[in-house]
Amino acid sequence: MFMAKTTHFVFLLLENFSHLAFSCALEPLRIANLVSGKELYRWSLASVDGISARCSNGSVTLVDRGLQPMGHADRDFVISGIHVQQSTTPDVLNVLRREKATGTPIGAICSAAYVLAKAGFLDGVQTAVHWEYHDLFAEEFPAVDLVRNVFVANQKYITASGGTAAADLMLHLIAQQHGNDLSVAVADQMCYNAVREGTAAQ
Repeated sequence: MFMAKTTHFVFLLLENFSHLAFSCALEPLRIANLVSGKELYRWSLASVDGISARCSNGSVTLVDRGLQPMGHADRDFVISGIHVQQSTTPDVLNVLRREKATGTPIGAICSAAYVLAKAGFLDGVQTAVHWEYHDLFAEEFPAVDLVRNVFVANQKYITASGGTAAADLMLHLIAQQHGNDLSVAVADQMCYNAVREGTAAQ
C-alpha cells in the first residue's frame, strides 16, 4: 500500500548552494504532482535571512521562511554548494539540532553532508558527499562512514552527492512512496533514462 497523503519537504538553501542540485531535487516532486494529477508533494524554501539565497551561479532564489521552527514538515533537506564551511554557522547548526529533536527526518544534498556532520549527526552513518569534498570530509570527520555512492537512502540521515544525484534520490523516494510506475513516468517527463541506484559510484 503506497502513501496517499501529501508529503511536505522543507529545503534549507545555504549561500552558494548548487542550483543544479536544487533543481534536480525539486523538479521530480513537481512532476510527480503533474503526472499523478494529485498533490503528492508540497515544499517550502528556507534561508538564513528568510528572504532569499544566492546560488553559486549568482542567481537569487526567493524563499518562504527563515530559520524559525519548520512546523509540520515531513522531511528537511539542506542544500549547499561551494564554500560550505563558511555557510555552516551556529544558527544553521542550531536549527538543525532543533529539527532533529522534533523527530523530523533530515537529509543533505551536495556538500551539505558537511553541515550535518558538523552538527554531530553522521558519526557511524553511511554518508554520500560530492566527490570534491571527499578528502576534506574524511580528514575532518573520521568517525563518519563516508562512501562514494551517488546517494545513501537507507540510513537515518539521507545524503546525496549533488548535481543529478539529487534527481536519482528523489526518484528513489517517489518509488518508495508511490510506486515504481510513477517514478518511471517522472523520469520519462525529465527525459532522464539513466536513473542510478544509490550504490552507483560517483
